[in-house]
Amino acid sequence: MNPGVKRTASDDLVERLTRAEEALRARELSFQLIVDSIPVPVAVTTPTGEVEAVNQLTLEYFGKTFEQLRGWKASDVVHPDDLQHTIATQQTAHETGTAYNVESRHRRADGVYRWFNVRGFPLRDNEGCILRWFHLLIDIDDRKRAQEEARRSEAFLAEAQRLTSVGSFSWRVATDEITWSEELYRIYEFDPESKITLEVIRTRVHPEDLSLYEKMVEQARNGSEDFEWHYRLLMPDQSIKYMHAVAQATRDPNGQLEYIAAVRDVTARRLSDEALDKARSELAHVARVMSLGALTASIAHEVNQPLSGIITNASTCMKMLDANPPNIDGARETAKRTIRDGRRAADVITRLRALFSKKEAATELVDLNEATREVIALSRSELERNRVIVRPTLPDNLPLVKGDRVQLQQVILNLLRNASDAMSSVYNRPRMLLIWTEQGADAGVQLSVQDIGRGFGTESLNRLFEAFYTTKADGMGIGLAVSRSIIESHHGRLWATPNKGPGVTFSFSIPCAVER
Repeated sequence: MNPGVKRTASDDLVERLTRAEEALRARELSFQLIVDSIPVPVAVTTPTGEVEAVNQLTLEYFGKTFEQLRGWKASDVVHPDDLQHTIATQQTAHETGTAYNVESRHRRADGVYRWFNVRGFPLRDNEGCILRWFHLLIDIDDRKRAQEEARRSEAFLAEAQRLTSVGSFSWRVATDEITWSEELYRIYEFDPESKITLEVIRTRVHPEDLSLYEKMVEQARNGSEDFEWHYRLLMPDQSIKYMHAVAQATRDPNGQLEYIAAVRDVTARRLSDEALDKARSELAHVARVMSLGALTASIAHEVNQPLSGIITNASTCMKMLDANPPNIDGARETAKRTIRDGRRAADVITRLRALFSKKEAATELVDLNEATREVIALSRSELERNRVIVRPTLPDNLPLVKGDRVQLQQVILNLLRNASDAMSSVYNRPRMLLIWTEQGADAGVQLSVQDIGRGFGTESLNRLFEAFYTTKADGMGIGLAVSRSIIESHHGRLWATPNKGPGVTFSFSIPCAVER
């Protein structure tokens, strides 16, 4: 200003206003710089909700100008499904003067909506009046998607566990903290809100399996590795559930032992297996009865021989006693022969009753050689009538097997009869039937029956063990199917192999009995 010119009051006022405007512009510039430096989208609104400022990140994310963002309530900035809830939340915050927190989807410049956690809080002056509202938009889309994926995975797991009747749990051994899945609560029929402890679990374990349960817990506490456990539950209605648990031992970062386990309800499978075993037993009995007709002549011969001997010996004994003087020594020897023949007849009847009786499977230690000799003796007359020469090779040191003696004899009888029938049309060579036992390479006991009959074609060989498939004109086709079922129930296998010459060899192998 010119020093010679006198200043007026209006000049001073203009100068003060100019300095105030410059200071205001400086503060606004500083405010904008501060807002732009915030690393998330920010919007500043007036106490009435009008957009006053946004930072650069906001403009870049939405791809809109500041003027366009001022009308955000009517634009596509916020997802239509979230718009009304977001507006209502902000209005409530403005009316009450309290901070708010809301999750909503916001449209990016490329049209993609992403989830944000919108946080709003008021800026007040010294007297507590609200000057502005600050709104921070924190991107939570990745976290939201991860949470949704986790919820989906959890839902899929729960549904999979429900469909397969498989539950899961974790057990921190040091603290006895146990966490159960929803399906495990359902299997045990416990209230999902109840706290699970080892003692609570114990109340469901079948009384006969409690000692096994306590032993398992003790081994786990002592740092046992992975374990597998079959046990039963006794439910409140006295029904029984069969369970199969598999647990894996792990260590947390602090070295504390934790077990992660899967528990499956196998009751349905167990009942199905029992029904299958019963059906198998019924079918095996039918097959045995069918064999009875074919063995009638043999049975009659086996019984007739000792009965004839008894009659002859009894008559001779009477004559010796009626002689004058009585032949006491001769009568005594004849009586001994009578007793011998009587026991022989009784043995034949006993074997027949055992072979064709209907009874539950009985597991016992079986000498396969002895069982084979009994079957050969029972079939001798029929084999002789068919001019079959039997050559058994039964070594003395054969290990015992564990199984049902009658069922195993049924298999041997079926193989013998099949071999005999296969050679019925052979006239140009001896009808030789070889049967032998041996200890197999798989530590099992193997029995083989070899004939020199007509054999089978490839197609027949592949179908021999199918139910109701037969190569006999009068056969029903269940003998070999039942035989395979019996051997498989003994954890073994039955197969057929063409001979290098004529005929076929049928073999089965079952595990040796394990002495404990």
